[in-house]
Amino acid sequence: MIVSDKWNKVMDYLRRNKAATIQEIMDKFNMSKSTVRRGLIELEELKLVKRTRGGVEIIEQEVDFSMTLKEAFEKNKEEKIKIAKLAASLIKDNDFVFIDSGSTCYYLIDYITAKDVTIVTNGILHIQKLFEKGINTYVLGGYAKPSDNIILGEDTEKKISMMNFDTCFLGTIGIDAEKGFTTVVSFDGEIKKAVIKASHKCYVLADSSKFNLRKFYSYGELTEATVITDRKVDFESDKLNIIYAE
Repeated sequence: MIVSDKWNKVMDYLRRNKAATIQEIMDKFNMSKSTVRRGLIELEELKLVKRTRGGVEIIEQEVDFSMTLKEAFEKNKEEKIKIAKLAASLIKDNDFVFIDSGSTCYYLIDYITAKDVTIVTNGILHIQKLFEKGINTYVLGGYAKPSDNIILGEDTEKKISMMNFDTCFLGTIGIDAEKGFTTVVSFDGEIKKAVIKASHKCYVLADSSKFNLRKFYSYGELTEATVITDRKVDFESDKLNIIYAE
């Protein structure tokens, strides 16, 4: 992942100058051509820049992302809250827990009653809610991407690999019988992969609309997590363990 101090400086440079050539970035930040090209591809994937012939332009982020997030958080809200309540009941006193940046995971925080838990999260909106509930909170540091309610860091996966979670709760964009749990961007998938490996128990919180959807990146096999969902769905795989929220 290229979100590092050096690339944060590149982004600051682009914000000031609006655009730059590949050669300009190579010279100013002492990077090879291949490193710059790989970095710009990832930044474009994050919708932070637009690559041009021989260079790059900053994407002006004057728009209010809150409406986009609000729409995502409000979609199927009743189902998400039902799932969140059940998920929260699975957290035990003194647990060390990872909570994903997704909207259902956000609602989960409202219903945590376990004592002396420690929550690790990369969700921007999640942080304030955890503080308000007085929950011990560890924030994964890095570059804040408000449009996706996520914090990204170059060493995020490395930090996660050194942690041991009793339980993790992840969101998902799709669940596919062949490709497993899927998402739309690589950085989200890599974080989720690392969390699954670091967790004793893993739950994917997904309302019924997420089933039978295959997105571009797979981050987990169906056998690696239990899905908590709101109702029964037609799904052509017996590998998936499902809990239905009443």
